[in-house]
Amino acid sequence: MEVQIQQEICPPPDSLTFADVDSKLLRWIEAEQAIVKVVNGWDCHKDDVQKQRKGRRYLLEKHEAGSRPQLIDQIMSLGSLSPNSVLDMSKAIELATIGYLAGYLTLREALNVSVTAGQRIQKCTSSWENMGMAYLRYLKTFEGNSERLRASEAAFEQLRNSSDSPYKAVPFEMELKKTW
Repeated sequence: MEVQIQQEICPPPDSLTFADVDSKLLRWIEAEQAIVKVVNGWDCHKDDVQKQRKGRRYLLEKHEAGSRPQLIDQIMSLGSLSPNSVLDMSKAIELATIGYLAGYLTLREALNVSVTAGQRIQKCTSSWENMGMAYLRYLKTFEGNSERLRASEAAFEQLRNSSDSPYKAVPFEMELKKTW
């Protein structure tokens, strides 16, 4: 029973750290998640209990993923439903990032999901601009004229127009690969 509870809550032991990962890849993932980060205020460094609690609450309330197995099921379902959907792949990266923040996934697991989903996004679209527009279009289709859509549109405009935007600092078409 204790092992089952631990499996549902805790990811397997893993020694991978941010220092072991190519900083360009991390910046690409941050750029891909920039709209979500602006809207939700997420920072994917698991460095305090508040962020872990916020991540777990968000996953449970927004995605019905209150445990590690439920989160993994959510991520897996995105890949099987529509592997070419920019929104689904962006959502997979979001879930992986927040899953890491919440303590449900290891950094390695979150990065594996992010690299695979990022490669699929690159096959579907050709730039940060096109990716952002596709993300907003799909969000509007699924949520209508929601508060989240309006906040995401404002965040996208901010990212497009800001001189220090990750969209301007990180090449969209860079090769995404696992280097760990």
